[in-house]
Amino acid sequence: MRRLRLGQFAQVIIVGTIRSTLIFVLATVIEALAQSSSLEQAVRFAQEQRYAEARRVLEGSVEPEGITQRIAFHRLKAAIASGLGETAAAANEMRSALALAPGDAGLQTATAAAELQAGLLDDAVAHAQGGAGTAVGQALLGDIQEKRGQYLEAVKAYQAAVALAPDREQYRVALALELVQHHTFEPAIAVLEQAAPRFPKSARLRVLLGVAQYAAGRYEDAEAALTDALDLAPELERVYGYLAQAALEAPSPPLERALKAICTREPVVCSALQSRSAREKGDAGLQALAVAALKRAPKNSAIARCELGKVYQAAAQWTEARVEFEACVQLDPSPQNHYRLGLVYNRLDLVELAQKQMELRKTAEERKAGDTARRQNAVQAFQYLIK
Repeated sequence: MRRLRLGQFAQVIIVGTIRSTLIFVLATVIEALAQSSSLEQAVRFAQEQRYAEARRVLEGSVEPEGITQRIAFHRLKAAIASGLGETAAAANEMRSALALAPGDAGLQTATAAAELQAGLLDDAVAHAQGGAGTAVGQALLGDIQEKRGQYLEAVKAYQAAVALAPDREQYRVALALELVQHHTFEPAIAVLEQAAPRFPKSARLRVLLGVAQYAAGRYEDAEAALTDALDLAPELERVYGYLAQAALEAPSPPLERALKAICTREPVVCSALQSRSAREKGDAGLQALAVAALKRAPKNSAIARCELGKVYQAAAQWTEARVEFEACVQLDPSPQNHYRLGLVYNRLDLVELAQKQMELRKTAEERKAGDTARRQNAVQAFQYLIK
């Protein structure tokens, strides 16, 4: 099971505004270019994301007459270049279109989107200001400021997008995601909790809410939100892993419906959680079934080996516990696992080995404390800025 990483999650949960800002123009250029069957066919191919075919159709085409048609022509070429990954060419085509109508806010926004794709961030900021009176313009400005490392400005832009279009889910997601990515979890949770009732069928809002709650240490809330997301969209395979991780790290047994969801996709985690529940309830039958399943798990499963170590430790089977915890520490050298192995060594009167594990535990804790301190400093600075 993969650990939940916020950077990877960002790619899963939200689609940026860049391509949509640039490509939505295709619907508007059809009429402008309708007098030419070849140009109209190129538009159709671009709409179908058949960009190479669209370019072939355009080969040899002459720029049409008339300002409106010329703008549409350059926007079409920009969309095709963008679709083929030629970001610099796309930006140049949009600049050519903008030069024909420099005061057009829509052209300024689309040009900024192309420049963002091309990494021309200062130019993108300047052009995005032209569309700052629209939600899509503000969201694009947020994307640009995020790329520039101007996180406060990005938050302000996304907040403005939400205010301009409160009925559009994607702007609330963008705002919350910006806060989550910079470890400002409680403000992100507030944004998402406010949004959830407004968008009752949105799975991605609930996934992001669960991630923010998990990161803030609110494990039961995270389990509930992630399970809600899976109820809405059971095909979101990665979310089962996120839910499993939250349940594993929670101090209390998982919610029944969360456990049911986990058991449909994460059998090893399911067995580990059932083993914990069985120990807590004193259910020997369930414990035996869970242990048997954990023994069948792959030998490189840290979850299975660590949980078996806990089972043998609880049963005072110290030799078996040693074998499992030694494998567990190799697979997952966390402070807690070093500590558990050290306790087992003490029980076996292996004093030097126990001392070594406690030293390793201390080192792991110091490393973790350093990471936590850096994260907290960043959070405090960011929270101060957005007040």
